[in-house]
Amino acid sequence: MDLASIDPLKAAVAAHLAQAQSALTHQYDLILSLLERPKNPDHGDYALPCFRLAKALASPPPKAAAFLADSFAADDPLLESTEAVGGFLNLTLRPEVVYSYVVPPLLSKEAFDRLSAEEGKERVMIEYSQPNTHKAFHVGHIRNVALGDALGRLYRYAGYPVVMANYFGDEGVHIAKCLWHLLRVKAQEPLEAKGAFLDEHYRAATKAIELASEDDKERFQAEISEILKGIEAKEGEAFLLWQKTREWSLADFRELYRYFDARFDHDFYESEVSEASQEIVDEYLAKGVFVLDQGAVGCDLKDDKLGFVILRKSDGNTLYATKDLALARVKFDEFQIDRSIYVVASEQNLHFKQVFRTLEKMGFDKASQCYHLSYGMVTLPEGKMSTRSGNTVSCAQLIQEVTAKLQDILAENLKDWSQAERDEACHHLAVGAIRFGMVATDPQKDVVFKLEDWTSFEGFSGPYLMYAYARSCSLLAKASATDFSAPDSPVVGEADERLLLRYLNDFNPTVLMALKTAKLSLLAHYLYDTCKVFNRFLAHHPVLKSEGATRATRLALVAATQALIEQGLSILGIKALERM
Repeated sequence: MDLASIDPLKAAVAAHLAQAQSALTHQYDLILSLLERPKNPDHGDYALPCFRLAKALASPPPKAAAFLADSFAADDPLLESTEAVGGFLNLTLRPEVVYSYVVPPLLSKEAFDRLSAEEGKERVMIEYSQPNTHKAFHVGHIRNVALGDALGRLYRYAGYPVVMANYFGDEGVHIAKCLWHLLRVKAQEPLEAKGAFLDEHYRAATKAIELASEDDKERFQAEISEILKGIEAKEGEAFLLWQKTREWSLADFRELYRYFDARFDHDFYESEVSEASQEIVDEYLAKGVFVLDQGAVGCDLKDDKLGFVILRKSDGNTLYATKDLALARVKFDEFQIDRSIYVVASEQNLHFKQVFRTLEKMGFDKASQCYHLSYGMVTLPEGKMSTRSGNTVSCAQLIQEVTAKLQDILAENLKDWSQAERDEACHHLAVGAIRFGMVATDPQKDVVFKLEDWTSFEGFSGPYLMYAYARSCSLLAKASATDFSAPDSPVVGEADERLLLRYLNDFNPTVLMALKTAKLSLLAHYLYDTCKVFNRFLAHHPVLKSEGATRATRLALVAATQALIEQGLSILGIKALERM
């Protein structure tokens, strides 16, 4: 992407520096790539490391920095001051110039179109959520939803054609176990909570097998294998039960997606690729890519240190890996995508290495365009959760706990609101709290769910960001609509104002970095830091009580911040509330 169009202010600084000395006339691109933000704002708006420019200036880096610092007049139209520190040139910009580059484009929303302006971007499919039917949706699944949905919003903001896809695990041993237990105990259909009912029977099946004698275990496994065959063959009593119970799970999942406003353009089902996966095994066994091993068929990846991947068991049933091979073909052939991103927990790291390498050995030319976005687990303060053991917090429990906590806070602080108003606000706050809590940590790291932290209006949380937005709306509602158009001659000078401008300018560069690294946590931290700076600005400098150009400037700053927070929250899948 063109960095100059994404960050016009930084491009203007680079051009200004390139024009300072004839030796730098052709160094614009290098200067633009080198300019960085000093960690300490007191050191300036930008810093230019001069190590790679020293040769062009025929001086060692410290002297090159000092030479450049002396190249600008006191009345320079862009630079307020320059300072050489070692091999770095620190640059402080005139705040009114920064304001002119930053505020008007935010008020007009033009700034939010910069990343999407470039044409010809690759078509991306983001596959996320992928719940297994007949199991409960727990908090770990919600991290997947929050990451995957926000990643899709991020790509769309940047102008990429995106296909958001789900892949339901509606076949497999876990389902056969659940159905086996339902048939074994002759379970009656419940009137409600049908998804939870299935999860209970899956766990009961697991426990029954674990406690069985060796002879019984062997018999149980054979019965489960026959059920699995019946599902894949689409015949028999177990298949009919599978059809009915599958819908119970899918209905529960879709209700949760509506709650979190997570959207999908297409749904894939594991059962849809069963036949194709068997055909792939036959095709590549005949070609010699796959091999027989003790009655099973697989792909030998030992030379890649990835072991032997079983693709068809000796009982004739295929596995997850086999179906992912078939699904990859469908994605690229039928949806004409250029890249496929799989948002799946880190427990499946080996699985995807094996799948992608197997695709390469099959000669699938798009294998290199498959990417696994791995993420860590969601844990409880007491440790890791396990679906099998039942040590989980279901999604329903999570929503209930977060909602109850937020209802208490709203009832205490918004006593003049009706219960319906509080319920509506509470829903969006709960979604904001959960979504932010799930994406705000680097995806490679585990997340610890702490109710008090996630629902706080004062700490690193979704409600904190949402409250900052509502505060900006309240301020602007008290002012005339014409008051916060950007003034032609802004009055900017306070350190808090200058720092806020710096953060406002860095929205698109942060979004771009989040896109390149697939880390929504970068955007989450940036929004939190921006809101902190904004709240400090409001605490130290009156807005409505100020006068003239100062008042107009500050109102425009508030409006620009409001627009930015709303856009940032939207990318994270969080609704910005005007009242709170």
